[in-house]
Amino acid sequence: MKNNIEIYEKTYQNFKPFKHVMARINEMQEKSSYGSEIASKWLEILNRTLINQTYPVIHPIGQETFSLYAEFPTGVFEYALDIDGATSLIKEKCIKPELFSPSNIIESVDQGNINKDPHCIKPNHKNPVMVLQSKYLTGDRPYCINGNHRIYEAYQNNDKQIEVFVFKDLEFTQFFYDVLSKAIYFLEIDYKNVIVEQRSSTIVPDCGISHIV
Repeated sequence: MKNNIEIYEKTYQNFKPFKHVMARINEMQEKSSYGSEIASKWLEILNRTLINQTYPVIHPIGQETFSLYAEFPTGVFEYALDIDGATSLIKEKCIKPELFSPSNIIESVDQGNINKDPHCIKPNHKNPVMVLQSKYLTGDRPYCINGNHRIYEAYQNNDKQIEVFVFKDLEFTQFFYDVLSKAIYFLEIDYKNVIVEQRSSTIVPDCGISHIV
């Protein structure tokens, strides 16, 4: 993924969710009859649920969250991820970590999220190392959402192994902190399915609202 963190942080607040969703809806409508069907369901979701959502989300004080940015033709969107919530889910579901050689997982570390000055690093290990890998969000590449410094240090120290929790595609949808983050993620899945003419969708007959709220 591109190292554009500073640019993203300056521009993501200008993103217009309504404009983006409508652009996707219009493209799906024009693609096919199947696309029109999916678009009509997203239009209902937009008018019933998303129209009242606030963007950007306010990150709560005292709770660890993570911002993962995505570039769209309509601008840069902030996906807000609840790191504390993800840790609770890991404990609740007794999810086990995978063991990686640091050299095999270092590619998941965004260099823009690394403070390489040891005097400025404030260790926070209350949450485990977590990596997402999604063809819809990370280009099917691993991307670290918590524990960048631990992976980087393990790599620098030539450690043999590091424990990493890896979540793919739909496995991490519960981590989204806000409704818009979850909605945009599901929208992009449906959009890509329609554009490549795959007749599969995350939207269910009740217009998908159960997936989003």
